[in-house]
This record gives sequence, C-alpha cells and structure tokens, in this order.
Amino acid sequence: SLQERRQRNKAASAKYRAKKNHQYGEMRRMISSLTKENDLLLRQLDHVRRDNNRLKATCDKLRGKMLAEKILKKLLND
Repeated sequence: SLQERRQRNKAASAKYRAKKNHQYGEMRRMISSLTKENDLLLRQLDHVRRDNNRLKATCDKLRGKMLAEKILKKLLND
C-alpha cells in the first residue's frame, strides 16, 4: 500500500542519512588524525633540516682546517 511504501522509503532515507553521517564522522576523524601526523612530520622535518645545516657548517669548518693544514705543510716543506 501507499502507506507501507512511504514507511519503507522513510526507513531507507533514515538508513541512508545515518550511513552518510557515519561516513562524515569517519572522514572528520581521519582528517584530524592526518593533520596531527602532518604537524608532527613537519616539526621533525624542521628539526632534521636544522641538524643538516649544522652538520654542513661543521663539515665546511673541517674542510677549511684541512686545507689550511695542507697549505701550511706545503709552505713548511718548501
């Protein structure tokens, strides 16, 4: 009957809305989780970049010292 069809349609619509609300909630949780993970990774990247720059500076200093020692040895040997 028409009333039964309306009742089934109403139930199907409610089920569909509930499913969509659940999916929306899952997406929000996933976005929140990924945003937190992204923030953490960005902080780690910043830390690693700073370490890398510090190590590059140390290497440059050591290269300079090695070059200076090499020049000094050459001058002393001549």
